Amino acid sequence: MIKAMRYLKPFWLSVIAIIALVFVQVQFDLALPDYMSRIVTYGIQYGGITSPQPEMISSETVSHMKYFMSESEINDFENTYQPVSASDPSYPSEADGSEVWMKKEGSEAASAAVEKAFMIASVLSTNPSGEMDPAQLWASLEANPAMAQNIMAMADEQLEGYTEDNLKALKIMMVRNEYNLIGINTEKLQNDFILHEGLIMLGIALCASLAAMASSFLAARTATGACRNMRDDIFTRVESFSSEEFSKFSTASLITRTTNDVQQVQQIITMMLRIVLFAPMMGFTSLFKVLRYKSLAAVLGWAVVLMIVLMIITYTVTIPKFRIVQQMVDRLNLVTREQLEGMLVIRAFNNQKTEEERFDKANSDLTKLNIYLNRVMAVISPVMTFIMSAVSILIIWIGANQVDIGAMQIGDMMAFLQYATHVLISFMIVAMIFIMIPRSSVSAKRIFEVLETEPSIHDPKNPKTLPAGAQTITFDHVSFRYPKAEMNVLEDISFTAKPGETVAFIGSTGSGKSTLINLLPRFFDVTEGAVRYGGVDIREFTQNDLRSVIGYVPQKGVLFSGTVESNLKYADENASEETLRRALEVSQAAEFVDRMEHGIEEPISQGGTNVSGGQKQRLSIARALSKDARVYIFDDTFSALDYQTDAKLREALNRMIRETKATVFIVAQRISTIMHADRIIVLDQGRIAGQGKHEELMKTCEVYQEIAYSQLSQEELGV
Repeated sequence: MIKAMRYLKPFWLSVIAIIALVFVQVQFDLALPDYMSRIVTYGIQYGGITSPQPEMISSETVSHMKYFMSESEINDFENTYQPVSASDPSYPSEADGSEVWMKKEGSEAASAAVEKAFMIASVLSTNPSGEMDPAQLWASLEANPAMAQNIMAMADEQLEGYTEDNLKALKIMMVRNEYNLIGINTEKLQNDFILHEGLIMLGIALCASLAAMASSFLAARTATGACRNMRDDIFTRVESFSSEEFSKFSTASLITRTTNDVQQVQQIITMMLRIVLFAPMMGFTSLFKVLRYKSLAAVLGWAVVLMIVLMIITYTVTIPKFRIVQQMVDRLNLVTREQLEGMLVIRAFNNQKTEEERFDKANSDLTKLNIYLNRVMAVISPVMTFIMSAVSILIIWIGANQVDIGAMQIGDMMAFLQYATHVLISFMIVAMIFIMIPRSSVSAKRIFEVLETEPSIHDPKNPKTLPAGAQTITFDHVSFRYPKAEMNVLEDISFTAKPGETVAFIGSTGSGKSTLINLLPRFFDVTEGAVRYGGVDIREFTQNDLRSVIGYVPQKGVLFSGTVESNLKYADENASEETLRRALEVSQAAEFVDRMEHGIEEPISQGGTNVSGGQKQRLSIARALSKDARVYIFDDTFSALDYQTDAKLREALNRMIRETKATVFIVAQRISTIMHADRIIVLDQGRIAGQGKHEELMKTCEVYQEIAYSQLSQEELGV
């Protein structure tokens, strides 16, 4: 899977942008629980008041506070607050008109002693101890200021049992009472605070959503582009494969690797760029946040350990199965491809039931394994959900106890719950990714098996330039053996073909005719000896240069979806209308193309299924003739043609060859097709049994005679 990441290199700017966007999203997402905590704690619980020190105090309360402050503390208070009358522009509009003390702009917070004095004065004004009402209490303090020390000592004794959070709550409650005393609308203050914090949360959520959308878009675009390049590389590499490599990878497997396997890699790259970056960032950052709450962190720690153990078990169970899944997909593709291609044969032998059972077995095996893997993944989801629910319950239970004893605020408990959820979800996402990575790793490995397979036929490091014009072609003591075969298919083949000559090959089935012809365009490379073009070994030219001068017609006519014209121009996209017309006439295809409704623009379906076998073969011949080639190869091309069409085609082809001086190689089964060739080479079990003109071989070659007499009469053979 790591190798697949190199395809992200051209998209490094996008990758950096994705990382930045994911980081921004994480920071915004992690800011939301803190704002939610502020709304619950300060907005709802404290009524929108955030500071235990009031912004304004009534003159009456200030006069009461002075009983509990020393001269230096009174000076500190007066340095922090200043009296403001109703006529002053800074006087609060909602106040009742009496003089208030307002906090000076830019002043530092008052001392703890001032804060304490305010709290004692406020508590005594709202809930005095004993039977004495507030007015009597303040009158007694006015008459006997020494009472203040006793009251302060009693307050200190009572406050010792308060936690910091409880003490802060009491102070803020007194501030709220003071604001009500002055006439400030505390309900509006609360609503304004909640609205302000809520709008900030909405803005943060919007920014996080925009960052998430942008990163998702870039991740999908980057992964798609990377896998597009990967498919291009696979296809390019497969195009360079020789038959030796194709024997290593089946066609069905190559299709699976190019489509399904690349899709798996694309999916995991998208997730890695988006989710795999997001989950660890969110998880670890949230983990640092929750460490502030040590009393609850242990619960989360055990949950994370459980998730890691579950992840390891799942990974161990699934990775061997994912390897088998891709092999089963190969098998299913192979069976499906064989059945679609051989549908007519299947119907002809009434073997539909057998093939249905064969397909059903491949399909059922894949289905059963996928069901097993899906069940494993299905078990993980409820287990993870159970762990998350159990952790949430424990957090609420422990947190409620902490709130009850004053060690934690409700908002802090809710923030911790959200951070814990972020951590657990992040680990759950990572667990899911770890389940998907094995399958994608298997797919990536299969892809790079293709990409890292070096073709056995390759271009030379210092290629020679192809000589101009038609050249002599020489097979110099050529022998050939298929990869891993024990015996040579061709043995010591030597002959020369001059420009303008027609060389034909004939022999029994399996004698090596097609193999010999396929050595010239380097579909295979010779095992021994050499094939020379203009006196130069063809292995010293690039494959592209060599094949550019060859017009090739395979044994089986192959047409591509498109039109007649697009198939003819497949050989030379710049071919003129005159060239195409001549190719159609020489190949004897003009007669049926002219009868088509759209002529040369007639659509051709995939594989040429809307034309007959003979028409397909003639169009294949026309395609090769559309190319201005120096060498033409016809690999048993004329066998699908009737004798009359065969004769007309050979006659037209001979005229064309005389004009172009091209060299022609013909593999044939029929004597009538090749008896007028300049040279006939008779192959028998991979060796040359005879070569020469028809008349010579009828006298000297026994193998040729047997073939000839089995097909034609003596009169037809000219004997």
